Amino acid sequence: MTTLILMVAGGLLGWSAYHKIPEAFAVAIAAAIMVLPVYLVASGEGRTQAEEDPAKEDPAQVLRRRVQAVNQAFTEAVALMDLLRRDLDAQQAAREALLAEAERQQRLLELNEEEAEKIRQILIGETKASIRAGRRRELRFFLAGILLSAALSIPIGIWVNSIS
Repeated sequence: MTTLILMVAGGLLGWSAYHKIPEAFAVAIAAAIMVLPVYLVASGEGRTQAEEDPAKEDPAQVLRRRVQAVNQAFTEAVALMDLLRRDLDAQQAAREALLAEAERQQRLLELNEEEAEKIRQILIGETKASIRAGRRRELRFFLAGILLSAALSIPIGIWVNSIS
């Protein structure tokens, strides 16, 4: 019976976490599920034939047995609540670890985006610099060509004029 109650309470906590139901509500329901056997024992459910016939047993012994059953049920309920609390704490720790890991991954992603932007800026800067350098070189060749053609065409023009 204890195992069944523990399974139901653990399943309830898992179900509540899946459906995003507040933990306090799930713990309250689990506690009610665990206290139910205590109530059933205290109310007399499940009594044997000898327990129902007060003439056959000593009232003190019956009372002692009932108190012992209630104490045992409370002991089991406390143990189960402790197990549930440990499971809940373990789930909470796992959740916090996952959130911390997600936050770390997000920071890494942001850093990678920043680094990618810096690399892009460097590449664009290098590309612009290389384009400017290429244009300067082309301009120098163009100006050198004009100067060279002017320097050569004047003497050739004079020579052609002198021949004709």
